[in-house]
Amino acid sequence: MWQALSNNPVLQLFVAIFILILFSFDRNLLVTQYLFGGRSNIWLITIFATFLVMYFLFLMTLLKGRLVIRKKDRGLMLITFLLALYFLLHELIFSDSLVSIKYSVFLFLISIALSIRYNFFFIFKVLGYLGGVIGFIVIFQQIALYILTSGNISSFDVAISGELWGRSPSCDFVAPLGIGLFERCAASPDFVVGDFIINRSIFFSTEPKYAASILLVTFSCLLISTTKSFARNIFIFSHLLSFVFILAGSAFVILFLSPIIVYLRFIGAKFYSALIFIAPVLILPTLVQFFISVAGEENFILFRLLGAATDIGDGSFNSYSIFGESFGSSCDGQACKDQGLLGSLTSTYGVIGLLLFWWFFYKLVCPMFESYKIQKINISQKIGFMILLNTYVVFNIYFFSDIFNMFGLFIILTLILLPGYLVSKNEEKMPSQNETVLKGGV
Repeated sequence: MWQALSNNPVLQLFVAIFILILFSFDRNLLVTQYLFGGRSNIWLITIFATFLVMYFLFLMTLLKGRLVIRKKDRGLMLITFLLALYFLLHELIFSDSLVSIKYSVFLFLISIALSIRYNFFFIFKVLGYLGGVIGFIVIFQQIALYILTSGNISSFDVAISGELWGRSPSCDFVAPLGIGLFERCAASPDFVVGDFIINRSIFFSTEPKYAASILLVTFSCLLISTTKSFARNIFIFSHLLSFVFILAGSAFVILFLSPIIVYLRFIGAKFYSALIFIAPVLILPTLVQFFISVAGEENFILFRLLGAATDIGDGSFNSYSIFGESFGSSCDGQACKDQGLLGSLTSTYGVIGLLLFWWFFYKLVCPMFESYKIQKINISQKIGFMILLNTYVVFNIYFFSDIFNMFGLFIILTLILLPGYLVSKNEEKMPSQNETVLKGGV
C-alpha cells in the first residue's frame, strides 16, 4: 500500500498538501482565522493535528507489524525518553498549562516514527513545488501592486485586525487582490528601491518571519529532492526571489550561513550543537549591537536591527534555577521578552531542562553530519539539510521558543530519518544482530 502511494502522483500531491497544511497551520491565517475562527482556537487545531499524526503512526506501525530500534539510534531513543519524562514531571509539579505535556507527546511521536522508519521521501519534490507556487504568488502580488498603486497599500480595506493576533495597535492586515496578506503598520518605514515600494509579503501568515520559515522548509525540500529538471530550477528561482519580497532578515542569515557551514568541513555535530547554545549568550548580542552602530540614520535596516536586538537581548540569564518554574511565571506568553533567545527555555525548564534538551539536540544532528561523509549525498542535499536545521534553530529554539510543534516535528523527523533513506533508499533490510525487534506492533 505504501509503495503504491509513493508511486501515484495524484496521491503524492494530496499527501504533500496535507503535510504542508499540517506543519504550517499555526502560522497560516487561512486555517487559524478563516476556518477555525481566530487565535484563541489554535490549541484545538494542535490537539486535532496531534491525534491525527498519532493515528497514522499507529496505523503504519500495525501495517509494519514491528518496532525496530537500531543500535545507533539507542542513544537518541534514550535521551528522547528522558526528555519526555522530564517534561511530564515538570507539568505535574509546576502546572505548565499543558505545554510540557504537548512536548512529551511530540517526543513520543518522534520515538514511534524512529522505530518504524517508513520512507516518505516521495513527498519532498512535491513540497518543493508547492513552495515554488507560493513564491510565484508572492512575486505576482508585488508586481501587480507596483503596476496598480506603485506599491502603496494605504487605500486597501482592513481584512483582519492586527489586535486579534497580538500585533501593534497601529498594525492591521490588508489583502490586495485577495491572494495574500500584508501587514500595514503606521509606524514602520517602507523599504524603497527607486520608486518601487516593497511591502513585506506574508502570504497568509501573521508576519514575514512566519512566511519565511515555511518557504525555507519547502526550499530545503526542493534542494534535497534528487530530481533534476527545468521545473525544479524555476521553483528554486521563485523561492529566492520571494525571499527578497518577504524581507525577513533571519531568512537571509540562514540562506547565507548554511552553505558556508557545509563547506567548512571541520564543523561537526559537537561543535555545531555547542555553538547553537553559546552564540545567543556570547556572540549574537555583540554582533547585532555592532551592526546597529554602523547602520546609520533611521531607516528600514536600522528598524529591523532594533527588532532583532529586542529578540536577542543582552545575552544574560535573568531568571533561571535548577528545575525552572511554572510556564509563563516570569514572562508573558510563549516567548520571554528581554530574556534573550534562550530565556524561555532556561526560565521555564531550568538548568536540567536546558542540558537535557542540549543532549537531545546533539543526538538529533548527528545523523545529518554523519551523512555528510557519504558520497551518495550531493552538495545540494547537504545545503538543503543545513537550511532545514538552521530553520529549526532560528525559529523553534530562538525566536518563537516553541521547541516542539508540528513545524518542528516535520524538520526533526526529516533530519533524523532522511539521511539514511538517501543512502539506502528502496532497500529492504532484514533485522540483524544490531537491532532489537519488538514483534506484534502496538
